[in-house]
Amino acid sequence: MTLDALMIKFAAGDDSAFETIYLSTQKTVYYIALSIVRERSLAEDVMQSCYLSVIRRKQDYRKGTNAAAWIAKIARNEAIDVYRKRQREHSVDEQEFLSSFGTTETDDYGLLIDLAKNILPQDEFMILMLVSAEGYKRREIAKMLEMPLNTVTWKYQKALKTMRGALEEKNGKEEGR
Repeated sequence: MTLDALMIKFAAGDDSAFETIYLSTQKTVYYIALSIVRERSLAEDVMQSCYLSVIRRKQDYRKGTNAAAWIAKIARNEAIDVYRKRQREHSVDEQEFLSSFGTTETDDYGLLIDLAKNILPQDEFMILMLVSAEGYKRREIAKMLEMPLNTVTWKYQKALKTMRGALEEKNGKEEGR
């Protein structure tokens, strides 16, 4: 069943459709949120707010609308709201104080995501995560983000080049030890 059909069922009152909607969109929502707020715990908070908004606004969903784009737009708006509210607050980077967060190690995949979110602009990070981690095609992302396909492709290639350069630089420094 398509995401659009699931949203129509959900809007009509079939709450059982929500679980599949959530499972189909959770990573996308997370990476959109993370690309804006730049903190994992805040991105999770944004996810919760996003899905609460989806539940509250399910009656606003119209058949034929791109459901993934509709949910992505809600996630983006929620993340921007949180980002604006938090701009005046001081945040702590969990990587600097791992033991304070109850751990002393993290996986390599998490470190790559952290590197990407620290060195890439918001839009490039979002596109990289949606393609690499979530598996979306660039044309799907173009529709979702309401961006020309060529722009999405260019930003994706630029993000890959930046990440390669950062990893090569890091490897060069480690070999020189």
